[in-house]
Amino acid sequence: MSGALNALRERLADQLRQNGLSAVAAMDCAPARRWREAAAAVSLSGMTCAPGGFKDYLGVWKDPETGRERETYGREAELTLTLDIFAPRDGGGDACQRAAETAAEALLCQGAAGLPVLEVQAGRVEFLEKEGLYRQTVSCRCRAWLVARTDGEAGTFAEFEVRGRIT
Repeated sequence: MSGALNALRERLADQLRQNGLSAVAAMDCAPARRWREAAAAVSLSGMTCAPGGFKDYLGVWKDPETGRERETYGREAELTLTLDIFAPRDGGGDACQRAAETAAEALLCQGAAGLPVLEVQAGRVEFLEKEGLYRQTVSCRCRAWLVARTDGEAGTFAEFEVRGRIT
């Protein structure tokens, strides 16, 4: 696989960083400095797919560089991205709340890494005694297309990407 869903998580983390929020893709082994201030861990927590065309066939795509034609298949999808926002004990629950508001504003105003946002929900701030951190979860439902192109020769899928358009 091409890692297209992981790339989406990375792009969303980058978008949040550009909006002033420390963020990583969930399961990233980034340095622990992220816990000295509020930080978001981005994960994909849900996906629902629907057929995109006749047997998922969308048509022929012509590579602008080579002129080579390749069949394109796709499915419309609804993705749920989850941000687990953590803040250190000395930052307090208010640090989680401010970070969640920053994330929600970025998602609602800019979309989620190029995907149109259908809904944003924020949970309650809680304190995780064992970790000594505050946590608040923000979830974001987005509309996307999961698109794959054949290699043109063997008929196997050579590319997979997550696409969307802000309208």
